[in-house]
Amino acid sequence: MQYVARLVLGINRSFKIKLILSLSVIILLSSVVTGYLTHQSSMQLLRDEIGKQYLRTNEDVMAKFELNVQEVYRISQAIVFNPLIENKIKNIEARAPASDPYGLYDDKKQIDEQIFQIKLDAPYITGLYLYDMNGNPSYFSFNTTVINTLDAGIYRTIRAKIDNTSGDLAWMSLPLPSSLEPGGYRQSIVVSRWMKNSLLQTYGMLVITIDESFFSGLFKGLMKEEADEVFLYNSARELIYSNKPIGTEPQAYQERSSGIGRLTFVNDRLYAQSFSAKYAFALLSGTSLEEVRQKNRNISEQILYAGLLSMLVSSVLVVLFTGKLLRPLKRLVKGLHKVRNGAFDTRIEVRTKDELAYIGESFNAMTEQVERLIKEVYMTQLSEREAELRAIQAQLNPHYLHNLFNEIYWKLFLQGQKETSALIKSVAETMNYTLMPVRTLTTVREELEHIRHYLKLQAELFETDLETRIEADEDALNGAIPRFLLQPLVENVFMHAFRDMTSDKRLFIGVRRTGEELAMEVADNGAGMDRELVSRLQGPIGNPYPLRADNRESLGIRSVRRRIELVYGPPYGLYIDAAPGSGTVIRLRLPYGEHRSGGAGDAER
Repeated sequence: MQYVARLVLGINRSFKIKLILSLSVIILLSSVVTGYLTHQSSMQLLRDEIGKQYLRTNEDVMAKFELNVQEVYRISQAIVFNPLIENKIKNIEARAPASDPYGLYDDKKQIDEQIFQIKLDAPYITGLYLYDMNGNPSYFSFNTTVINTLDAGIYRTIRAKIDNTSGDLAWMSLPLPSSLEPGGYRQSIVVSRWMKNSLLQTYGMLVITIDESFFSGLFKGLMKEEADEVFLYNSARELIYSNKPIGTEPQAYQERSSGIGRLTFVNDRLYAQSFSAKYAFALLSGTSLEEVRQKNRNISEQILYAGLLSMLVSSVLVVLFTGKLLRPLKRLVKGLHKVRNGAFDTRIEVRTKDELAYIGESFNAMTEQVERLIKEVYMTQLSEREAELRAIQAQLNPHYLHNLFNEIYWKLFLQGQKETSALIKSVAETMNYTLMPVRTLTTVREELEHIRHYLKLQAELFETDLETRIEADEDALNGAIPRFLLQPLVENVFMHAFRDMTSDKRLFIGVRRTGEELAMEVADNGAGMDRELVSRLQGPIGNPYPLRADNRESLGIRSVRRRIELVYGPPYGLYIDAAPGSGTVIRLRLPYGEHRSGGAGDAER
């Protein structure tokens, strides 16, 4: 850990190492971005080309599959429209098996002679079943011992699949009884149809079971890799064949949605889909693009290695060629070290005329100016210390007066002079509030309480016929505001607005909360202001302050406005609405925040 810390510290102190690292990062990022874009572009091109070829292969397989389906149709037609087979099935249905066993045997033998050649021509047929209209088996033929006789449940399932058909072949995948399977059933392809003669009279049901080789031989071109997938669906979009376990088909197709198009990319897999317009089959096949992706990764790695080599070459070139270029910078660093150690009379030699020369000349000018300023600051510090001592003494005097007023209050209160003691208490509380630092935040509640004490003093000592009204929302009282925000505005009312009035003096102070903002208002019915004075009060802070009647600057409104700008900034501020002889309304817009006691400001009390 210490070694890493020393390494990081060494890097921070060496401009050359920083330059090498910066160039290395730029080259590395360029290589990574180039490799990534190349990888994406080539992957997109390869995906498009492979997709087209894969879709073409999928369509070719579907075309070959249609030929095999057509062969199954031909075989079923040869059986269904054979008059002899129709006659024998009807005979078997009408004859009681126990009454004429020889006749029953002869009928089935003649059916077998008609079907024998069909079995030879179609070795993929593993079983052939003929049923009469009552569901009784009329004929069975097996080319393999894998499939056994169909039970009643299988018969009902097959019949339910073809109930709504009119003699068309119905393709399905069902578990059929098998003596070779551990579970007793083997998933097989079943083709079934109603047997109708040329007069469209139904006389039985044909069931054909087909070996999976009927499909797997056709789909070899789509199953070259172990990860390749093939899914064959019938007209009802039921899965009838797959080289993968049931339930592993793409989710979008499992939900029978139209989300999968003829060619779709899902993560690292490519899916192609073909349809048989004649027989309504759908063939969905999928293959992995991992091999293509790996080739693109190799290209990206080569680009990255080239970037690393460029980093190494660039680092060597920086070391070889930056020594002379950075020599003026080294001299500047040495000069800065001397200045840091207190040698402010340090000057560096400038030998070039480039940007570094300008920096060197600026350094010399800076050290000269700093040396001069240090001498000036040293002299002013002595004066500041004396001023600080005077300020401390001036601060002690108001505290003494506050304590003295408190003593007077209690003495008057105990003597029963409650009205006078209340007035003295207002003076003491007002003085106590003014002793707090201006930067200390207060609450709306405390500010309004201070204003009430101030108004009590004004009403008792100076003002006659004064009507005051203070209104504040309950949820605004805990809002935090700067101290003495309303005091200067209220004081201005008595100093200016009511200066020439002897009666009917009305003052309103309101505070309300609107969302996350505080709206404060001080309104009077006094002398008002002209438009020029309002403009100067709300104008740029640098303008001269308006003069009061005694030729002193009017600081109250401007100070409040300036404090709001410094503490909060736009859009908060102070706004004046006034006219001569019509009173004045001053509105404050502030952000609302809950006051939290115990902070640095409270610690100063």
